[in-house]
Amino acid sequence: MRTNKIVFAAICICMFLSKGLMAQVQDPASPGYDFSYSADSTAVTDSQSVESTATPEEPKLLAPELRPYERVVLNIDTITNLITYTGIIEQEESGTDSLYLRAKSWAAKTFGKEIKPELDKRNQKLVYLASIPAYSYTSKYSKKLNGRYEMRLTFLIKEGRYRYQITNLVHESLKPSSGDKPSRNYFEFYNSSNVNVRIYDAVLRAADRDINSLIKSFTSAMREPKLVDEDDW
Repeated sequence: MRTNKIVFAAICICMFLSKGLMAQVQDPASPGYDFSYSADSTAVTDSQSVESTATPEEPKLLAPELRPYERVVLNIDTITNLITYTGIIEQEESGTDSLYLRAKSWAAKTFGKEIKPELDKRNQKLVYLASIPAYSYTSKYSKKLNGRYEMRLTFLIKEGRYRYQITNLVHESLKPSSGDKPSRNYFEFYNSSNVNVRIYDAVLRAADRDINSLIKSFTSAMREPKLVDEDDW
């Protein structure tokens, strides 16, 4: 009796194993047969089992010639809508009279004595309608004349400080060889034009360079001279 039980258990184990083998072997005639199946097809590849440690590629920068052109950005007064250069210079060591005289002296040397200011002595205000040469910069070390820049330069003077404002900027080109009148264009036209963008922008960039040099010139001239102590030698 005990022997029969052992034989029966062995038969059951064999049947169980044979069913497992049949489940792993697919019948090509069966509808669900996978023709891409192979013994290795269920193996997990290295690329699937191991997370990639490669760093993502950085976005490639466009070559300069492929980047969109960026126009020069100039300060535009929100009230007048005019391109304006302005600033307040604190100079505590200077009185109103000193600043007033220094501004007049600088203007006479820069614009010429024939350029007379609009005077408002009560409010310590000087207004100059003047011009400076316009240049185009062909390289870092070379430039050529490109007409002139007309402007309205205002000084407002108070005790220990002053304010400057440069506005009403106009570019007058060189006189054509044909004898025609030179062209005159406000900076605002150059700044907003949708044609000849690079040409007009080059004028504004050059003008910005020259006007900032002008500002540097008068801020230097307005400073009080350094007093040297006679005993400090």
